[in-house]
Amino acid sequence: MLGKPKARATWSPSRHEYTPLTVERFLGVQLREIGKFDEAIACFERAIADDPRDGSAHRYLVETRHNDSDAHRIQMEALLADPDVAGDNRINLHFALGTFYDRHGLTNDAFEHWRIGNRLRRAQLAYDESADYRLMESLRAAFSATLVREMRGRGDPSTQPVFIVGMPRSGTSLVEQVLAAHPRVSAAGELDAFERAFGEFPNIATDPRDVHGFAREMVEGFQRVGARYLASLPELTPGKMRTTDKMPSNFRFVAAIHLTFPQAKIIHVRRDPRDTCLSCFATNFADGQCYAYDLAELGRYYRRYAAHMAHARALLPSDVFLELEYEQLVTDFEPNARRIVAHCGLAWDPACMEFWRVERAVRTASVVQVRRPLFAGSVGRWRAYERELRPLLEALRA
Repeated sequence: MLGKPKARATWSPSRHEYTPLTVERFLGVQLREIGKFDEAIACFERAIADDPRDGSAHRYLVETRHNDSDAHRIQMEALLADPDVAGDNRINLHFALGTFYDRHGLTNDAFEHWRIGNRLRRAQLAYDESADYRLMESLRAAFSATLVREMRGRGDPSTQPVFIVGMPRSGTSLVEQVLAAHPRVSAAGELDAFERAFGEFPNIATDPRDVHGFAREMVEGFQRVGARYLASLPELTPGKMRTTDKMPSNFRFVAAIHLTFPQAKIIHVRRDPRDTCLSCFATNFADGQCYAYDLAELGRYYRRYAAHMAHARALLPSDVFLELEYEQLVTDFEPNARRIVAHCGLAWDPACMEFWRVERAVRTASVVQVRRPLFAGSVGRWRAYERELRPLLEALRA
């Protein structure tokens, strides 16, 4: 039985406490990535025994272990009552307790911990919201329908890459896991390789109004980007023909991806924006996603993402660009799994129905979920937090 939470001390941003990486926690993370949850839990428990203030170990333990211990909750609340527990340790404890209370249906307590954890995490970040907006605007302006028509089919001919894009926590990991179960697919996880390769695009001196001359130089540039990207991919093992790249933020570059690899496949996963954003807000990401720690910023970012994908939808051919609804995937799985596999030019394989059995390392926030059979319990989850999500909902509607 859950008892009443203890009072929490106020955290001061001037206090910092970063727990160094411990062997037990490191080993636990590695074991969790390959699906050895029982062994990972034992490692996190030992890490906490060695250093009870290790907030990361507490968070990993709560995320991985679903048979919650009330004694563990009491321990974490007591740590938050100690003003000497600060910095990342305090942030991770708040996220851990948010997950704990959410699992038990105590939404007020859950959201209060997420709210504090996000506020503290946001205070650590130097995030320029306008820079994200300018990047997406400039990419939409650069890749006009005229330019895409002029250059279509003239990039690198490789059919190897499959790019899975969308917002974080939208179902991209599930889609990759379905494909990872296929014997002809190699799953590479979240790669920053395309953004790095695209960042080295050569300068073009030709006036963009000279569409033909400009396009000719662009083609040469994209071919260089393609060669750099392919060189960075893990080598395909015998029998494999496709490699998935599940970096959600590649959604910004989908037009550039298509011009670089006109025969590559792109899969865009969409989920109810309210569920997507709540799931982001409940996650302390390892890195990136700086927009995710403030509800209004998160809502504005989602709106810009949606506008960007509407632009992509108008540009890209349907045999290249597949859009999936997360809700349809989890409630009517097999037909949608077959669509994913067919879109990649592969014959159906029944192994894709048991995606959770795939033996591979998963290094995303969905590491636990994709190791378990399909469930639709997170659909409509936002409704339990509707009142608390008001700043998000207003930003989404604006």
